[in-house]
Amino acid sequence: MIRHITIVLLLVTSIAVIAGCTPVRAQVDEDWEIGIHFPVTNLQGFQVTEPGVGITGSRHFGGWNSIRLSLDGQADYFPGIHSLLPEQKRFPYWYSAEEVSKAQAMLGLRAGRRLRNVELFGTVRPGLFRFSSLTLHEGGCMAIWPVPESCYATHGKTRPLVNIGGGLLLRPDRWFFRFDLGDNLVHYDQQLTNVPFIGPPVEGLWEVNKRPGYEDWKHHFQASAGVGFRF
Repeated sequence: MIRHITIVLLLVTSIAVIAGCTPVRAQVDEDWEIGIHFPVTNLQGFQVTEPGVGITGSRHFGGWNSIRLSLDGQADYFPGIHSLLPEQKRFPYWYSAEEVSKAQAMLGLRAGRRLRNVELFGTVRPGLFRFSSLTLHEGGCMAIWPVPESCYATHGKTRPLVNIGGGLLLRPDRWFFRFDLGDNLVHYDQQLTNVPFIGPPVEGLWEVNKRPGYEDWKHHFQASAGVGFRF
């Protein structure tokens, strides 16, 4: 894994150096950027990696010294590629967090600096992360054994996130290539940290088929690559 990441970083750095050495074309003031990208995110809370597809958009609104400031947003969809067998779950019709589709959206500040045809930038963007229709423990049933099915419900779950990241834009013309790397801090409430186990039922009154946990901010490390257009 480390070897693959190193290769990717070396490739991106090489492209950036080549792009930075190419002749600079006449600069045109473009205030808007829109693009499509392909993110891959790792959900620390569930130990799964999800590929997805998304859109990005930016609006340049000013600068400070040589720093270019923009309002930057993105929206991503992760279809859910993991499939579990019915016997891996307490009830076959349960939907685990690993299986269901997920989505996220964020909007915030991007600060970048141009070096010829390359722009290096950092981002800080609040937003939301959503799980679609996963099975959650509703609580209030800890004194009942065995736990009835009515103590579980299947519905979506939306939680706040904060993105902290950075990347680079390769800008040979109005078209550009964008590469992002960062961490989406997602707040998991107790329902998400205590979701039903995947695997055989856990015996014991106080371990009723739940993953132990508490409210916490979980890391969703993410990398993405895409292409866009400035106007």
